[in-house]
Amino acid sequence: MAPAQKRFQGKSVIVTGSSTGLGAEFARAFAKEGASVSLHGRNVKNLEEVAADCKKLGGKVIYTAGDISSDVVRKSLVQKTLSEFGKIDVLVNNAALSLEDKSILDPNYESFDTIHNVNLRSVYHLCGAVAKELVKTKGNIINISACAGIRAIVGMTPYCISKAGLDMLSRCLAAELAPHGVRVNGINPASFLSDFNRYLTTDKEKQAEMYAQYATAHALGRIGRPEELANFVLFLASEEASFMTGINAPVDGGLLVK
Repeated sequence: MAPAQKRFQGKSVIVTGSSTGLGAEFARAFAKEGASVSLHGRNVKNLEEVAADCKKLGGKVIYTAGDISSDVVRKSLVQKTLSEFGKIDVLVNNAALSLEDKSILDPNYESFDTIHNVNLRSVYHLCGAVAKELVKTKGNIINISACAGIRAIVGMTPYCISKAGLDMLSRCLAAELAPHGVRVNGINPASFLSDFNRYLTTDKEKQAEMYAQYATAHALGRIGRPEELANFVLFLASEEASFMTGINAPVDGGLLVK
C-alpha cells in the first residue's frame, strides 16, 4: 500500500462487503488516509477485526452487519453512517457474490435471482438511498464490477450479466448525477488474492487450483495483490480523479488483451 497521504481526512466513506477480502483492504486503505469508515458485512466477528485494524490506522469506524440485499440492512447502514459521521462523501459498492451455476440447458433460476439481488438490485437501491447526501457533499460512487461484466465466462452467466448491468448502472448514474457535482465510476478487476472463491468452493485445494489457473489467464502471468486494487480505489475516490466520471476501468493484469 502506498504511504498515507491523508487524502480523506474529514471524509465519510461507506464500503459494502468490507468484513473480509478486498472490501476489508479498501476499508483499511481509507482509514489509513484519514477517513471515517462505515463497514458492512455479514460476519460480525470479521467486522470487529477489520474495525480494530481501521482504528489502529487512525480512522473512526462503525459497522453494520447483515445481508446487503435486505432493505432493512441497507436502511440501517445509511442511517447509522449519517448518525455517527453526519454525512456521506464516498460510497464503495463492493459486496457481491457468485454461485455455482448450471448451463441454460438446465438453468438454476434461484441462483440467478440471488446473485442479481446482491450484485445489482442492492447497488441500485443503496445508490438511491445516498444520492441526495452525495449531492450535498459533492461526493462520489465507486462500483466494484468485474472483467466478467465485459468478457463472457461459461458457467457463470448470471454473475456475468449482473456485472454487465452494474457497468451500465455506473454510466447511467454518472450521466444523471454529473450536473449535481457527483462522480460515479466503475472498476472491473480480474483475479485478485482474496477469499471470493469461497462462494464457488470451500475446498482449499480446489481454490488453490483456481488461483493457479487464473494466473495463467493474465498477460502479466500472476494474480493481482489486494493493495494494487485498493490504491486505484483510493485514486478514483480522491480529488486526483476529479475530472473522471462514467468510466468502467479494467484493473486486470492484461486479462482482456491476452
